[in-house]
Amino acid sequence: MPGTSLNLSPPPVVSGGKLVVPIDVESVVATVRFDVAAKVAEVSAIVDLRLEDHSGWPAFDLRQDVDEARLDGAKLPVEALHHLDMGAGFDARMRAVKVACDAGSRHRLELRYRLGTPDAAGAQPVDWRDDGVAWDLWMSDLEPGRYLEMWLPANLCHDQFRFELTLEVARSSRPHVLLANGTVEETAPGRLWSVRYPPHYTSLSPLLVLVPADEVAVRRAKATALGQGGLVTVAALAGAGDGLDEAAADATAWLSYFAVRYGGWAHDEHFVAVIWTAPRGMEYDGGTTASPAALEHEVFHSWFGRGVKPARASDGWVDEAMATWATASRRAGGERYGAEPLGLDEPPTLLYPPHPWSRHTPREAYGAGSRLLAGLADMAGGPPQLRSAFADWYLKYNNRSATTEDFARHMSAWCGRDVGPWWDRYVYGNG
Repeated sequence: MPGTSLNLSPPPVVSGGKLVVPIDVESVVATVRFDVAAKVAEVSAIVDLRLEDHSGWPAFDLRQDVDEARLDGAKLPVEALHHLDMGAGFDARMRAVKVACDAGSRHRLELRYRLGTPDAAGAQPVDWRDDGVAWDLWMSDLEPGRYLEMWLPANLCHDQFRFELTLEVARSSRPHVLLANGTVEETAPGRLWSVRYPPHYTSLSPLLVLVPADEVAVRRAKATALGQGGLVTVAALAGAGDGLDEAAADATAWLSYFAVRYGGWAHDEHFVAVIWTAPRGMEYDGGTTASPAALEHEVFHSWFGRGVKPARASDGWVDEAMATWATASRRAGGERYGAEPLGLDEPPTLLYPPHPWSRHTPREAYGAGSRLLAGLADMAGGPPQLRSAFADWYLKYNNRSATTEDFARHMSAWCGRDVGPWWDRYVYGNG
């Protein structure tokens, strides 16, 4: 895992008398072919991985039914890749490659399968259209198994890896458009693309939306906040196009404001936003899929959440609380930039799931998390001081992973007191 000195992998787990161990994914190279006439999406994926400090069965995840598998060229029965409960609950299960592997050893896992509805709460299937297809990675941090592993083999969200994807739309007369926050090469117009994502991306980073070209409108604008060649791409899917120019102007303005307020842009000189009418949004590295009402919140996440990344899924409450406190949000009723005294007598809340294999952000991160930050703003001397604390946090951890414990130390310094008792009650849920 390049780019960090922290060992963020969870500990091994004994399951069925065998040791299931964390891995380092070095690369994922995959091809997805959409046969529109047959309404079938076929996938082949190659995962290069390395075991870390323990020998055992390597753990990864994929929320699709596997048809064929090979490890280091040898055929594996698909039963050797079944999901196991790692102790954080069935929803947070992982697949184990049921082959004993040595600590430090490297392996190649090859998989073939067809895309179905991912086996994860709230996941949606590929959307087959009349002579076309629409596919959105449609990630979520609110349910386990809702990052890249919905569609392609991946590790937990701390792991950085090289990710290359080839997509083909076959047997369709309609041209398609691919939107992504990686480097896109269109090798056959409207039909065939290759996408290379930066090697520091994790399983929560990639944005990808595939849609028929006649169902999307696109605007592009220069944005100096993103660098000398900065470019904002805002695309509106069918039904959301009326406010496209306004959304593009808003996104560009927010990018400029956040760059001045919190620090320089951490991503490639490009921001991608895909707008739709559904009341939902999701952040990616330098991009978002969002409704107009959620757009400001999601742009903010390119600084906090996808600039400073959660070190573990359990740390995801930090950036959701920050985004709710600092932007307009449909998710919580608190005021933007709230500051309100917070004693130790309010009901406790659990924002940080304690199990090391936990894989979700509690929904309380928005409302209760924002309330905690309003209390910290009061302790720090007001909203301007808390915004300055955010800027300092970004300066220290930009393009790095940060933990809940890191944030407690940071806020203790800015508040001039030990926030440990507040963490104990309002983050760890101890009454």
